[in-house]
Amino acid sequence: MVMRPSRIFLVSSSLVYEMDEKILIVGLTCLDIVNYVESYPVEDGDSRVVKQVWTTGGNATNNITVLNQLNSHSVLFSSIPAQCPVLESLLKGAGIKTNYCIRRSNSELPISTIIVSESTGSRTILHYRGQLQEPNCREFQDAFPDISRFSWIHFEGRNFENVISMIRHVRKMRQNNEKPTISLECEKVRNFPTLEDAIPLVDVLFISKDFARNKGFRSKEQGVSGIQEKYCASNVIVICPWAEKGAAARSTSEDEMISVNSYHENKAAIDTVGAGDCFIACCIHYLNEGCGLRETLRKSCRIAGKKVTQRGLLDLDLS
Repeated sequence: MVMRPSRIFLVSSSLVYEMDEKILIVGLTCLDIVNYVESYPVEDGDSRVVKQVWTTGGNATNNITVLNQLNSHSVLFSSIPAQCPVLESLLKGAGIKTNYCIRRSNSELPISTIIVSESTGSRTILHYRGQLQEPNCREFQDAFPDISRFSWIHFEGRNFENVISMIRHVRKMRQNNEKPTISLECEKVRNFPTLEDAIPLVDVLFISKDFARNKGFRSKEQGVSGIQEKYCASNVIVICPWAEKGAAARSTSEDEMISVNSYHENKAAIDTVGAGDCFIACCIHYLNEGCGLRETLRKSCRIAGKKVTQRGLLDLDLS
């Protein structure tokens, strides 16, 4: 685990610890039911599950799971059902606090049923959205009247109308300050112009391989430069992970295209679930720590590369 000492101040003969500034993650919390199989099942067949795991899921919750292991002081803002002991227990077990989550009455828990083929490492996700209203901008403002307590706020690319309102609110509140840094994830391939309207408004943008391909780009480098040009986002740091091809990004200060290779362990990839969320969380952590863009990509690819050789996101090898 990467440890950072808190700064200590002597005030009125008593020690006061100044905690590191926090990272706020906004997005989905759900239940993942992960079924590990030796090989992907044949349609209309009968297959044996090697192992089944019930765990927390959703991109935002996965981000928090990884950030907690990196010793970042992270806060989750999400909607969860008011009475759901299974989810509450899993969140507690993962060390995720729900102090700022919105608890909805008469709501259903979103559930992802996932099939992981251990022979290839591929994952197939069947997501049931359920009846759960996601947080709105007013609830965001009420929960966090002082955004200056955060050094970074990251938004999962969903709940589009409300997310862009939240981003605009944060920009207005921070005025001329550089903090908190605002980041956005564009992962899913959906035709929602509202989300894309938010791209020029953020400081850091994470785009998935699928999102880049859907826009007509065929490599991580094309994805970075193409998205910056397409959305007039020359002032946005665009980061594009490309699975086994590594990741690319462009620094807005130096206008340099940075490309790094993926990291490969001497082990087979058996579980790619959450690998992208792991990569994003690592990038947020290291950039928030002041690491350079190239070093951030290298470290994040290394941890994500190790993650795919194990089941789940807990107990990651951070070396």
